[in-house]
Amino acid sequence: MEGGFKCCEPVLEKTRFWFGAISLGCNKNLIDTQYLLGKVFSFSRFQNLYDIRYFTDPFVDEVEYVFLNTCGFLSTSREEALANLENLLKKGKKVFLLGCWLKYFLALQKENIPEILSHPNVAFLDWSEIEYVSVLSLINSFKDFKSSVFKGEYKFPADTPRAYTNLLYGFEYVKISEGCNNSCSFCIIPKIRWKQRSRPVEDIIKEIKDLVAAGAYEIILISQDTTRYGIDIYKQPYLFELLSNLEQLEGDFVYRVLYLYPDVLSLRHLEKLKDFKKFIPYFDIPLQHISSSVLKGMRRFYDIDFIYKFLDFIDKNWEQKFVRTNFIVGFPGETEKDFEQLVEFVKKWYFDNIAVFQYHDEPLSPSFKLSDKVPDSVAAQRVQILSEIVNKMIEQKNAKYQNMQIIGSVMDIKWETIVVRPRLHAPEIDPYHHIKFDNVRGILGDSNGEIKIWSRILYTL
Repeated sequence: MEGGFKCCEPVLEKTRFWFGAISLGCNKNLIDTQYLLGKVFSFSRFQNLYDIRYFTDPFVDEVEYVFLNTCGFLSTSREEALANLENLLKKGKKVFLLGCWLKYFLALQKENIPEILSHPNVAFLDWSEIEYVSVLSLINSFKDFKSSVFKGEYKFPADTPRAYTNLLYGFEYVKISEGCNNSCSFCIIPKIRWKQRSRPVEDIIKEIKDLVAAGAYEIILISQDTTRYGIDIYKQPYLFELLSNLEQLEGDFVYRVLYLYPDVLSLRHLEKLKDFKKFIPYFDIPLQHISSSVLKGMRRFYDIDFIYKFLDFIDKNWEQKFVRTNFIVGFPGETEKDFEQLVEFVKKWYFDNIAVFQYHDEPLSPSFKLSDKVPDSVAAQRVQILSEIVNKMIEQKNAKYQNMQIIGSVMDIKWETIVVRPRLHAPEIDPYHHIKFDNVRGILGDSNGEIKIWSRILYTL
């Protein structure tokens, strides 16, 4: 019969690629995973050749392949990567390993490579090759073991689509640069991620336009050092020129900026921010310490007087704002006087959220060679003291929300409880509110009066 099925024609069996993914570490890592997912999803258009299925739980029996994107910043991060890899291999998964943990060993610790990396169900994936990946190359990487090696620095995939995994919640991250030019003595990121490489303003603006068109309301700009964005391609810090371009874009959206280092910022920059209408007054300022001697050992050269002026300016010029920082306690050479200075600084009520970390010696970091190490027991005690102070202060600050009407975004709905992210709070970093439906005072935007994920609502605690 014309055009009908002929019994003698062979039926080609589709190549099956059923997979999952785990992204560890920071949201910069998440963006890399999104590029990888987008690349694999793009092959779904060849439905006659491939059976591609993605599973949100990589441990289910149906999954054969798993992408494990790792973090290698701290020993605890590397332990987390190892634990995930071991669990996946126990479940019989074929694991594509990529990211900072792998780079840590292949590039920096060649003599200490864990034996598990030679497992026959582990293949390496290099970020410099993402845009050249194909389904067959992924499957064949286990036949041609360790075919992929690290060939150079990370680069932004040129023609690779991103799978935006946070659009359901109305926000998405945009990486504006990769790598870092700083030489902080406690950090190994420049050795893993290399020097700063910024994206051109035009590329960033195009991506944000596409995101807004796809339904993103909140754009979150990230990089290792956001304040130094553009210095490699424009020969000067170019963050505020980028933000000025953002302000001119049409559409109902807002943006926040993460990782604002204060040594490049000035009060003149803050004056500009006052005039930006789409800017969320969220100030993420990783100070690490306040003692001049400790900061010198960290190779963080802040002017302490300027820090106070900087924070005072924010406090006086934004009635509604959110200020976040983090501190490292127990750095080599930190005296009791240094710690007391940090405690007094924290008590000044500048901050809405503070992360407190205990210093850990990283063998590849410059600080590893410093003398006058603070005993772990002393550092742990200081962390506990400072954390208790921080928790009490944050609890008192949060009390101001009581009986106030707050604007927030719905992140989850659990029976009679709605999980809401207040407008000023950053996703996955700052606390969410858990409220009852009776506390909703209004639904903002075009939602047809229905509360659903990413509805913007007006509520009380």
